[in-house]
Amino acid sequence: MINYIAHWDRILIQSRSEIINELQEHDFRAICPLEDSSKIKDYYSECIDWKISKTKFFDFKAIFKLKRILNNLEENSVVHVFTLKSGFFFMIAAYFSKNKLNSTLSITGLGYLFSNRLNTKLIKSFLRPIFIKLVNKTFRNIIYQNSFDKNLFNQYSKFTNNSYLIESSGLKGSQYMLKENFNKKLRVILAARFLEDKGIKEYINLASMVNSTDIKFYLAGELDEGNPKSLTYKDLENIKKNKFVEYLGFVDLKKELKNYDVLISLSNHEGFSRVLLEAIYVGLYCIAFKNSGTEFIEDFQNTKIVDSKNLDIINNEIIEILNNNQKISLKNREIINEKYSTKNIAISFDKIYKMEF
Repeated sequence: MINYIAHWDRILIQSRSEIINELQEHDFRAICPLEDSSKIKDYYSECIDWKISKTKFFDFKAIFKLKRILNNLEENSVVHVFTLKSGFFFMIAAYFSKNKLNSTLSITGLGYLFSNRLNTKLIKSFLRPIFIKLVNKTFRNIIYQNSFDKNLFNQYSKFTNNSYLIESSGLKGSQYMLKENFNKKLRVILAARFLEDKGIKEYINLASMVNSTDIKFYLAGELDEGNPKSLTYKDLENIKKNKFVEYLGFVDLKKELKNYDVLISLSNHEGFSRVLLEAIYVGLYCIAFKNSGTEFIEDFQNTKIVDSKNLDIINNEIIEILNNNQKISLKNREIINEKYSTKNIAISFDKIYKMEF
């Protein structure tokens, strides 16, 4: 039995459910808040409800709840923890647990803790001795999605065990509805969690400056209440009232991305942008602010990386797309199937799991 742990059930439903479908020789147990229990039970042999508050940045009680769960696992269980936040909670809980576990951490992005805010720098300095003391005792392996995060976190935590670079969480192309052609009236979308560093406000400013009835802007996503960088409910209400963008809320990207033509990413940092990979595969033109988790798109056709958030440059790029007779790139899909498929990611994970049994 392989145990998947995360502080949010959606983390274990999305790409991870696709990965475990590729690994039929193993049984998987989900340990997470069971908000959408009917859906997660479709993929996992067993589910354990880790009662952690999604609205709190640091749920102290959740550590002790997780410790009790870990105490009841089989001795030497294989555990795979997803996200740095879950990894920190697990690290403390495992320290107090009586059980010996074979643990792997996937860092899908360094997130809030490594953002350039004064308060986060103080928190990061405060937590560093805990990471240095426990990270090597807790995790045999850490999986990163880009080399920048790998180098930064290993230096910060002094992690010296096995580090792996596995780009992306995988994509199963057969699950996506594909785009066949571009709309005459261009449909532009930004899809992201509503955090301050995701470029939501810059995107709205971009929409307000584009003077063309042939271009329409859409915004998809939700608040992330447990994240200190989350936009507020007041921000959300203002977005809903904004005349320059149409707010979509949560969008099933596998089915609905094909309805749009251009995907914009203005995030300050990413682990490895899944939405960009999805959009490229479906057939959208992608424009992204360059960081360690978006620069991979330079290997693809119909993409543009920008080194700054200069809205005039992005505006000109959108106008150029509108004026050109844009074609879908089939080559992009071939590259993703060869390099970033769910099957390839599952094979990489399986090699790590088999070393732990």
